[in-house]
Amino acid sequence: MKRYIRQGILILVVLLAFLDAGKAFAEVTFPDKPPPQDFFVDRANLITEKDRQAINQTAQALLREQRIPLFVVTIDALSSYGASGLGIDGYARELFNHWGIGTPERNFGILLLVSAGDRQARIQLGAGFEHAHDAQSNDIMQSLIVPAFKRGDYSTGITDGVRGLDAMARGLQLPMPTVPMWYWIVLIGGAILFIAFIVNLFKNGKSGWAWALLAMLGVALFFLMRNAGKGDGSSGGFGGGSSDGGGASGSW
Repeated sequence: MKRYIRQGILILVVLLAFLDAGKAFAEVTFPDKPPPQDFFVDRANLITEKDRQAINQTAQALLREQRIPLFVVTIDALSSYGASGLGIDGYARELFNHWGIGTPERNFGILLLVSAGDRQARIQLGAGFEHAHDAQSNDIMQSLIVPAFKRGDYSTGITDGVRGLDAMARGLQLPMPTVPMWYWIVLIGGAILFIAFIVNLFKNGKSGWAWALLAMLGVALFFLMRNAGKGDGSSGGFGGGSSDGGGASGSW
C-alpha cells in the first residue's frame, strides 16, 4: 500500500511540474508591433526623441532601398513579459517570430532587443542570413552598443547599433562609435593636467604638488588592484518572417 501511495505522489508531482511549465510558457507575452511610421518600441524609455527620429530615418531607408526591415525593442525586464526562463536569446527569437519580421521569401529581418533591467541585449537575425553575419553582429554589440550602455548612454548605444546593423545589411564597413562631447573635454583636460604635472615635477621636485598627486595616485591604484575582479558575477517589415539566422548577445 505504501508503495502505491509513493507512486501516486510521484505521479502527482510530475503532473504539477508539467502544468507549471505549461503555465509559464503560456504566460509569455510580447509588446505590440509599432505603428507603420515607426521602427521601434521603447517600453523602457531609453531612446531620446532625436534618436527616435534617427532610427526611423535609417530603418525606413534600409527597408525602402534594400527591402530589409530593422526594428528596435526596449523592455524593462524579461520578467515583465513572463520570459525569465527563456533568457534574452530565447525571448528575442520568440519575439522575432511572433511579429513575423521579414517574409518567408526574403527572410532578412533584423531585431535589436534591449532589456534594461536584465542589463542584456540581443541582435537577432532572420533565417536568410544563415549565421553568415554572427561575427559582425558581435562586433556591433561589443564595440558600438555595450560600451555606451556601460556609461549609461543607452540612446547613443542603440542608435550606434542601428547604424552598425544598417552598414552590415548593406555590406559596408562598420561605423565608428559616437563619442560624447564630455569625453573630449575630459581628454583635453587630462592632457593639460599631465603637462602641468611634468612641468611641476621637474621645476619644484619633491616640494611641488606633483609629488603629492603622484602619491595619491599610487594609493588609489593600490586599492583598485585589491578590489579588481570583485564584481557581482552577474510599418512594413512584418510578413511572416522567422529568425534563427544568427546574431549576437551582450551584457554590461
